[in-house]
Formats: sequence, C-alpha cells, structure tokens
Amino acid sequence: MRNKITPNIIRIFFENDFSKKTQALFHKWFRLEDQQSTKDQTLEEIWENSPSEITTQTLDDLKVIQKIISNKSGRNDKHLFRKIISYAAIIATIIVSTVLITNQFGSRHPQELSQLSVSYGEKQKITLNDGTVVIVNAGSTLIFPKEFSGNTRTVFLTGEAIFDVAKNPGKPFIVETAHLSVTALGTKFNIQSYPNSEITKATLIEGSVKVNVNNDTNNSYILKPDNQLSYSHNNHKISISEVDATKLASWEEGYLIFQDVSFDEIANTLERKYNVEINYDSNQMKQQSYYVKFGPEESLNDVMEILCLLTHHSSYEIEGSTVFFYFNK
Repeated sequence: MRNKITPNIIRIFFENDFSKKTQALFHKWFRLEDQQSTKDQTLEEIWENSPSEITTQTLDDLKVIQKIISNKSGRNDKHLFRKIISYAAIIATIIVSTVLITNQFGSRHPQELSQLSVSYGEKQKITLNDGTVVIVNAGSTLIFPKEFSGNTRTVFLTGEAIFDVAKNPGKPFIVETAHLSVTALGTKFNIQSYPNSEITKATLIEGSVKVNVNNDTNNSYILKPDNQLSYSHNNHKISISEVDATKLASWEEGYLIFQDVSFDEIANTLERKYNVEINYDSNQMKQQSYYVKFGPEESLNDVMEILCLLTHHSSYEIEGSTVFFYFNK
C-alpha cells in the first residue's frame, strides 16, 4: 500500500493557507527525490478530483503546481509537466466561458465553446466563425466560441498562435492569455504564452494592436508593425523592442528563428517541435543569449549538431525521444 503520509502532506498544503516561509519549505521538500512518484501521482489525483467550477483558490493552486514543476529538473519532471498542464486547458475553458457570456452591458448570452489542443510535434490551422485565421503551434490550446454573438470576439490562448484577424471595427477581437490581453480590429500578430516560459510575448506583423497586462489595468501599450512586447512573469517588467516579425512568425512554415533568446527558450521550442525531452544543465548557459535559424527540412540530429557548434565544447546523445545535451568542460 502506498505510504499515506506524503499524499496527506500535499493535500493539507493545497487545502489550507500557509505563510510564505511554510510555502518555501514545502516547495523545497517537494523537489526532493524521496517518494517522488507518490508526490507526482498525488498531484494528478488532486486535479482529477477537483470540482468543475472555478474559484480564486483553484487558480492559486494551479499557479503553485506550475511553480513547483517549473522549479524541478529532469526528464520525469518534464513529462509530468506536460501531463498536468493539460488541466490548465480545462480551467481556461471555465475562465473564458465567463468572459465570453458577459458583454459590456452586463447581460448574459450563453455561447457554445470549442477547444483546439495541438500536440507536441504538430501545428494546426483553423478558421473561426468570423473569418479570422489562426495557426496554432505545438503544445498549445485555443478556446473559442463556435459563433461570436457578443460585443467582442474573445478567445483564450495557452501556448503560441498567429492570428490573422478578420476586420470588424464594431466588434474588437481579443486574445486573452494568463498574463496579457491583446485587442485588435483587423490585423496580424503572434502571441507566445506558454505556461513553462518566464516571458509572454506579443509580436505585431501587420496593422496595430493594444496590449494590456492583466495585473495593470491602468496602462495600455499600442504596438506598431515589427514591435514585440515582452512581459516578464518574475519581475513584471515590460519591454518593447524592434524585431523582424515576419521571420519570427515563420514557424508557420516550419522555420525556427531565434533573436537574442536564452538557451532555455531554444530548448523548450525544440521540445515542442520535435516532440522530445531535452535534458541539460541550464546553469551552464544562464547568462548567454543566441541568434540562430533552423530550416523546415532540418532533422533533430541536424539541429543538435548546429547547437553544438553554437555553444562550443558541447555534445549530445539521443535515446528514443530523450536528448541529453552536455556542456563539456
């Protein structure tokens, strides 16, 4: 029989409010290897048995779980993250239901929602009811109404997608993410908002968009073509930079173009595209940033060879769907 002490500790933690000091101790204990399989299984059971209606506490619990998983390392933890993050889609559905059925006048119009979830190693193109075309990247979920019947056209995104918005000045198109809200009338833009990333990015390709940070309702940011707004989840800082938006969005055609990004971001993107897990020591390359381009015809081996040349003194091994990347001393 499974040891009951470990599951009870986890359940007590999620069912009660504790001080920051206690939370820090819990996170430290949870990351220890002891009873790790039991800890992982208990997390899954908590989400399986959680109520279908969303509350503030539910959102807080999700953030705690995401923080725990993102602070852990190793191939098994990444696998667990992929499994548990799927529950975020369920929560997002409930959130967006409330957003979509309430218009600015306060009346309620129930709408039937659809959900598109794209697996690692894939991407999908979809045309919404209003004619807006969306290309959804690997490891992403898009939630949208089958028909836009309110005063806005609101969708919810977890992950990355390109939106080519059909023009309708009387009904703004809004993309809600965990950290940013992007509003457009008729334009084309890319949003990247993965749960395991430290940054949410909105990149404008054509037209103009208004961006709001969800925890700052007083300020809006208007982007011009080739502007990229980056929001740091850790320090809540916002920066706007000039990029080649068309190139950055060329993942739609199978290209991967990185401009001044961390090795972590490159590795996470490659995991989603090739449906693999990449194990490496992130501390070795923490202060480095990279510029690199991968073509659609390049295999995983091709990409890893290029990374070895880029990072110097490194090597790799591929075992099934797991890549081991070594920074040699």
